[in-house]
Amino acid sequence: MRYDNFIPQSRFVRIRSRGRLPHWEVDNAIYFIPFSLPDAVPVRVMKELFEERERLMRRVKAPHDRARLDRALELRLDQQLDRGQGSCILREHGDLVADALKFFDRERYELHAWCVMPNHVHVVVYLEHGADLENVLHSWKSYTAHEIGRGHIWMKEYFDRVIRSPRDYADTCTYVKANPAKAGLSQWPWVG
Repeated sequence: MRYDNFIPQSRFVRIRSRGRLPHWEVDNAIYFIPFSLPDAVPVRVMKELFEERERLMRRVKAPHDRARLDRALELRLDQQLDRGQGSCILREHGDLVADALKFFDRERYELHAWCVMPNHVHVVVYLEHGADLENVLHSWKSYTAHEIGRGHIWMKEYFDRVIRSPRDYADTCTYVKANPAKAGLSQWPWVG
C-alpha cells in the first residue's frame, strides 16, 4: 500500500464537472468510484438527492463541511443502489465487468478493492501519474456495454472521491468488500 499517495492538503487538485457532480483529479491518487446502471436509482429519487445537495452546498462554505455533505450524499446514494432496483443486468454479466476491471490492473492503474453488484459497481483504484480518471471509466463502461450488446447501459455521470488518509482507505476498502453481504447477497462471486 502506498501511504505516501494520500492527498496532502497542499497538493494541486484539478476540479472539473461533467454534469451535476464535481470531479477532483489528482496525479498519483487513490479513488473510490461507484458507477451504476441508469435505472439503478429512480429518477425522482436521484433528482431529490441532487437538489438537496445543491441547496445545502449554497449554505456552507468550509471545505470540510462540503466534504461531509458529499459523504452524506454518497451514503444515501449507496442505500438506494443496494435496494437492487432496476434491470439488474449485472447479475448476468458480473464476470464480464469483473474481467474488464482487472484487465489493465498493474498496467494503467492498481485495483485495491472492487465489487460488481446487480445494478452498480464499486472500485477503489490507484491511478498512476498520467492516468486519466475519465478515460479509465470510459474504458470500463464502453467495453462492457459493447460486449453486453445493449448500447449505453451505464449512467453517464459517476461519483468519485479521492481517498485522503489511511483510515479513509481502510474504511472504504472494507465497505466495498462487505457491500454484497450488506445488500443481502450471500456468496456473491464478484468481489476482489
